[in-house]
Amino acid sequence: MSYRISATFPSDRDKHGTLELYDSSDTLIFGPVPALGRGSNKPENGHDHRLWKLKNADTPTGEYEASIIEASPDVSTYGPYQRVMLYPAIMGNAKIAEDNGRKDILIHGGDPETDSSKEWYPLKATYGCIRVSNEDQKKLIEAIVVSGGGSGKVMITDV
Repeated sequence: MSYRISATFPSDRDKHGTLELYDSSDTLIFGPVPALGRGSNKPENGHDHRLWKLKNADTPTGEYEASIIEASPDVSTYGPYQRVMLYPAIMGNAKIAEDNGRKDILIHGGDPETDSSKEWYPLKATYGCIRVSNEDQKKLIEAIVVSGGGSGKVMITDV
């Protein structure tokens, strides 16, 4: 394993958490930066983002393997930089959710929230991924590459 990402969120996912990156010697090399693990209220999750087992809901806690994947042409949704794929899930709610059909969980940027009355402003809720600012996404990817790239682990926890 060349790196470890730690994402910590309040149990109220309307609020920001933090994301940190550690190298293989467990030295903090990036962060903490604001991150959002809030899903969306869609029909697939009964219009309740808190139902983490279901598609488009809050990012499930637990441990995942991680790898860098290409940037998406959908810059508005994902930002202009490469993304981190959280797959496969290893343990915790992450594994339960994956066994229930959840997949395609990423760490990515994207357009900021435009409604400043939202608790999660300026980050924008996703369909179950972890959102960071575009600038932080760029720095995260650069730090992963400097640490050796390849595969890593992501641990998501609630406090």
